[in-house]
Amino acid sequence: MDAELNAAEKIELNKQYNDSLKKFDLATCEAVAVSQSIGVQMAEPHLGHSTYVFARLCNHAIAIISAVPRSRWMRADFEQWDFGVAAGHSRAIIEGYLLFLYIVEEPESREEWSVRINVMYLNDCMRRIKMLSNIGADEGVGGLQQQAEELRERLNSNPWFQTLPQQVKKRCLSGDNLMIPTRDEMLVRAGWEKTTFYAYWDLLSQYAHVLPISFFRMEPNGRGTGLENDTDKGYLSTMLDLCADTLEKATDLMTAAFPDTAAARQGLKSKFDPGPRSNRPAPPKPKRKKRR
Repeated sequence: MDAELNAAEKIELNKQYNDSLKKFDLATCEAVAVSQSIGVQMAEPHLGHSTYVFARLCNHAIAIISAVPRSRWMRADFEQWDFGVAAGHSRAIIEGYLLFLYIVEEPESREEWSVRINVMYLNDCMRRIKMLSNIGADEGVGGLQQQAEELRERLNSNPWFQTLPQQVKKRCLSGDNLMIPTRDEMLVRAGWEKTTFYAYWDLLSQYAHVLPISFFRMEPNGRGTGLENDTDKGYLSTMLDLCADTLEKATDLMTAAFPDTAAARQGLKSKFDPGPRSNRPAPPKPKRKKRR
């Protein structure tokens, strides 16, 4: 009886994985098609910046769909059933969505947008200073430190920035913050339940890094080895579902911002390049020479 139940559960898990893969494939196709169909056009600054973050979400989605087993995006003579192939990219998608949501939201004024973008610039500046200092490239640090001070001056002279609570201003001026709101505040905006988000976040972090949870329970010819197993298959299926839902929400916001891209959403038949052969646009037909 137990063996029969085990067999039935394996069949159900297998079906669930195939359904999750197809769902994520569809979400990736539509997202990439929309991203590529935006092209070069005039847009409000916050929308223009949101296209860059959206493109990064698409790139992480392509990395996942190209790595997970049974994907039509990549032909291979073997399957790598290890959750680690998708963990880092899955984490990038869910945290990148929070940033995308923050940027794509219409600011209430030019002053607010100026604060948003300068807080990001300052964060970027401080990270570059840290990276250069860590590798001993001190010659590039001076200019960045000057730039950081100029950004702080811009923030301090901004009337909208001055309306923020003192603690928030202090966080922003430190350069540690990418966004004005905290991650928990962005989770509320995203409609994500805090405990569930951090449960996923912690699991993904264990595999994005080589931490004990990712290897303490490895099983011979099973979990954690790359061979087909129920645990990694279940984790992969769950993340494919979560990332598909996240990508779909981002694509909805992108098509709302650029309505002319909605026609590019054609499910698994969406057209973009590079990508699977069936998704590539048909080459233009050669023009016929006119007879004289």
